[in-house]
Amino acid sequence: MIQLNPSEYKCFDHRYKIRMISREPLIIYIEKFLVPYEIRHLIELAAPHFAPSLTHDDDKAKLVRSDYRTSWTAYIDRQETPIVKCIEDRFARFQGNVDSGYLETLQVVRYAADQEYKPHFDWFPEEEIVKHGSQRITTFFTYLYSNCSEGETEFVNIIFNRSIHRKFCDILVCDETSNETGIRFRPISGNSVFWYNIDKQGQVDYYTHHAGRPPKADGLKIGLNTWTRSKYVPTKLRKDVDIPKFEPVT
Repeated sequence: MIQLNPSEYKCFDHRYKIRMISREPLIIYIEKFLVPYEIRHLIELAAPHFAPSLTHDDDKAKLVRSDYRTSWTAYIDRQETPIVKCIEDRFARFQGNVDSGYLETLQVVRYAADQEYKPHFDWFPEEEIVKHGSQRITTFFTYLYSNCSEGETEFVNIIFNRSIHRKFCDILVCDETSNETGIRFRPISGNSVFWYNIDKQGQVDYYTHHAGRPPKADGLKIGLNTWTRSKYVPTKLRKDVDIPKFEPVT
């Protein structure tokens, strides 16, 4: 574990590259959004806390394990370390210096071979917004580790168009099956996919339907979910997250 003195650590002047993938919905690809030591730090913080990922049951009444989502999840406490605070601030600044208090608790997800998250939305249906306190306006999915084949992030309702998307073949899958699927982002460590879950009219955007495709063979993918809400999010610590107790993944 990286040892830090909170009074001495300073956020560095981070440089990254952005690429506009789509305007409607707005999808931006960010290269080198996290650097290697930040990635190691996040994985080290998350490692003791991984438990099977949960989804809401059919009645939206409680969180349960499901074949729909078979990954593992761990949470990182808000501003848990100086590095975490710098990372949270970077996510906030990218969105026009929104208050970092609008970010949810960072969620690390781990996909071993054949584990997946089938197509889903990150936004909340209108009838659930009150329960959750606010709407999820944006999503970052950042790749922390990717030693796998496949394991892409697929936007299933945005059909691959070779004439438009071929210039992105270094980050998108552009093979003979591409015309049969949505656009698929390759998992590349340190890079992030950012998108708006809400359209220009303030309505939920059905084009953001996306999936975490499974790694193949003995592959492993680790990612970071960062969601920004429409209102301030009360600080939620790991101990407050309603997940069952399981043995950590080794």
